[in-house]
Amino acid sequence: MADKETSNQTPDEQSTGLTRRQFLSYVLGGTGAFMGTLIAAPMVVSAFDPIHRSASGSFSKTTWKVSDFNDQYPLHVNFQEHIDDAWNSQDKANDVYVIKYQNKLMIMSHVCTHLGCHVEGSDQPQPKFMASDVGHDVWFFCPCHGSHYNKYGVNTPSSPAPRPLDLYTYKINSDGSILVGSTFKRTDATWDYNPNPTVS
Repeated sequence: MADKETSNQTPDEQSTGLTRRQFLSYVLGGTGAFMGTLIAAPMVVSAFDPIHRSASGSFSKTTWKVSDFNDQYPLHVNFQEHIDDAWNSQDKANDVYVIKYQNKLMIMSHVCTHLGCHVEGSDQPQPKFMASDVGHDVWFFCPCHGSHYNKYGVNTPSSPAPRPLDLYTYKINSDGSILVGSTFKRTDATWDYNPNPTVS
């Protein structure tokens, strides 16, 4: 068969060693490989993008200054939280309660640690809620299932909430504004654990 194909070739084709069929096969194969690379490259980048984002971490800009907060009672503030979630990157409205404690800020999540409901809070010098059954003032209250927290977001003994409200990490920007990061969990034993930088 090979001899027959060779015998049908012109003298020019025999001298170059490349048939028209081989040439077209190489061209089509190369074009297919090139197109496949163009299609696959974005998929590979997209597949590794969540790993890159999770490793880098993100902080959200705010207009807050340390001087906006006090150590007497928590203040309710809003900000646009920057979220890098798998393939999505977006800014989402969020609200937190902030109080100073031991020269640091406690930026408390509004999410109840029982079942994830939105807690209501007091941002006045006097607590909004009273819990006679626990014998002290309650600053945060879950209207859905009755969890109580003090002004530092620590759950009261009779609450269904298993632990204190989560805290946010933060950094102080060069202009004095506060950058808010991700949340971290606390326990009753480590409610005052706060790895964030000290503030004046």
